[in-house]
Amino acid sequence: MRTFFFQMFLAFWISTIGIFFVATAFDPDGEHGNLENIFAFAQNDSERVNELAIDAYNHHGCEGLQHVGVHYLLSDASGTLFCGSTVPTRIATLLRESLATHGTRELHDSGQWFTITPVDRDGQLYAVIHRGPYIPRPYFPHLPRSAFPVSLIVTFIFAFLLTRPVRALSRAFRQFSSGDLAVRLPAERRRSWSGLGGSDVSSLMLDFNNMADRIGSLVQAQKTLVRDVSHELRSPLARLRLALEMAREESSQPSEHLDRVEMEADRVNDLIGQMLTLSLIENTGAIATKSRIGMAELIESLMPDLTFEAEARSCTIRFHHEPELYINGSEELLRRAIENIARNAIRFTASSSAIDIRLYTATEAGKARKDTASSNEMIAIDIEDRGPGVPEESLPLLFRAFYRTDSARQDSTGGFGVGLSIAERAIHLHNGTVFASNRTGGGLTVSIRLPEDKLPS
Repeated sequence: MRTFFFQMFLAFWISTIGIFFVATAFDPDGEHGNLENIFAFAQNDSERVNELAIDAYNHHGCEGLQHVGVHYLLSDASGTLFCGSTVPTRIATLLRESLATHGTRELHDSGQWFTITPVDRDGQLYAVIHRGPYIPRPYFPHLPRSAFPVSLIVTFIFAFLLTRPVRALSRAFRQFSSGDLAVRLPAERRRSWSGLGGSDVSSLMLDFNNMADRIGSLVQAQKTLVRDVSHELRSPLARLRLALEMAREESSQPSEHLDRVEMEADRVNDLIGQMLTLSLIENTGAIATKSRIGMAELIESLMPDLTFEAEARSCTIRFHHEPELYINGSEELLRRAIENIARNAIRFTASSSAIDIRLYTATEAGKARKDTASSNEMIAIDIEDRGPGVPEESLPLLFRAFYRTDSARQDSTGGFGVGLSIAERAIHLHNGTVFASNRTGGGLTVSIRLPEDKLPS
């Protein structure tokens, strides 16, 4: 009952049933007026039956009275019942009172309803007693069997139609927040109430479209700026490296300062390359050329370079994998994604520790499966290090461009905060997901989930 649709549905349904009950149960001009008409007709019939009962007794005695019906009794002016009939004491007292006042009396006694009516017939006073089962008046009127399902269906349709624009707006927000900046809502400016949801919902949709246009233009401008600045930096960087080489040739002695300048120039060149790669991936809506890639073979091809970097920190890399796991995609993008994540693990793992790379089949929830016939199978790649880990609040932000945790900013080997962002974009292009979690016992685990490409059986 948390959704707006169910809240509105429940409110409409309860309101409909409540209004019906109040209108029918407490409207004196409605139901009660109808009851008065019924009582008027019943009173006319009662007068004729009373006269018939007296005539039947006068002409045929008790046998004639029995033919009128067992619900009718007859008494004389003194209150003495004919034909040996008896009534409770309360009714006998009420009978004498009715004859004395010449007024009709009614009483509920022992599950029966008694009506005593004095009748003057040919100058002689009689009292006709009608007795029958007591039927209490229902507090609420009886509803037809179709009332419940009809109210349920009508209210459901009404709530469904009214909340449809809100649901569309909610879907658009989810798509937009997941990275689809092109999503827009079909809305037009209305000056008066019209359509489902009215002008308020229409204005809300237009506000969303305006917001999406503004954010889209800002993001595109930022991407263009990063690309253009990266390109423009290549020229002065090339001139800097040329000047550096000339300075080395003119100086016969090794220079620590020139080595430092060369190292920083290499870092700037690496940053520019990563920024251009990120810009290229962000502007790629789909992978142009795909091929069937064996993931174990792809990761094995990365192991020599990764092992070389790990040995520089006295670390080891262990690769655990299942055979014959394939993905349909771009080998270069996947290679770059896995390499960036693995290098990040090498950078932050503790000295003389191990980095584990695991390749296996899993469900979308990330749990390993033995049954490989399931339709929701994914290829899982987990890269685990033994570093300091990441604060829990920073885990969702690791894959943002240029984002670095405090420990990374304080470390000279912290990188530029672009490698994980490149990996996330590349995996997203393959309809996969990537997420990070702190490893039990210390360290960080970056998990990749990619759809498996199976040969038709």
